[in-house]
Amino acid sequence: KSSNPLSNANIIYVKDTLAAFQELAVYHREKFSFPVMAITGSNGKTLVKEWLFQLLHSEFQIVRSPKSFNSQIGVPLSIWNLRNEHNFAVIEAGISEPNEMTKLQRMIKPTMGLFTNLGEAHSEGFSSDNQKLKEKLKLFTNCKVLFYGKDDKRVEKQISTLSGALEVKNWSLKGEADLQVTSIEKEPDWAHIAAKYQDKEISISIPFSDDASIENAIHCWLVCLYYKIDPVVLKSRFRM
Repeated sequence: KSSNPLSNANIIYVKDTLAAFQELAVYHREKFSFPVMAITGSNGKTLVKEWLFQLLHSEFQIVRSPKSFNSQIGVPLSIWNLRNEHNFAVIEAGISEPNEMTKLQRMIKPTMGLFTNLGEAHSEGFSSDNQKLKEKLKLFTNCKVLFYGKDDKRVEKQISTLSGALEVKNWSLKGEADLQVTSIEKEPDWAHIAAKYQDKEISISIPFSDDASIENAIHCWLVCLYYKIDPVVLKSRFRM
């Protein structure tokens, strides 16, 4: 018996191991035609991904990024988890400098997108917030539908410039939107959120009262409503 643990292994020599790994991810992604949602933004990516899994796993066989695997190495590791038994994927993508998102978009090749927010995280790698926003939005190239909050005018302006047959679904605390939030009532450990959707009054309650969790929950609420999950069922799921 050989003492070499690699004696039965096939070894491939490449000039750039990261580039080769990413090419393998691109190849693997091409095997699947089910919806793939990509999530990016300055904050909330991992929480939104995990909440969407909890809210939608009864309707879909979901594969999602492990933990916060959203980097140039984390994304191909996430893509490698796609299997034939799945019918929906939620993959998060994070960048810290220009020219990174195009590589992530090519691997994920999302059919749907969700933009969480534009904040201060990773700003040091960009010349301005506008440059950082434009770079992040490259993830949604060729997406069919994009979910986002429209109250940040910087985000609203840039998303309006995206080309292609992109369907936008948005929410707002301040005005008209697909999901128009009409009130938020906070308790120490709960938040009660009321909204109007397709001319119907609906509501959810979540066991958190901080602004970040409320924003994350509304993102998830909009996606679930898009998939026509019964608002009464959603009200129960958000309380858990």
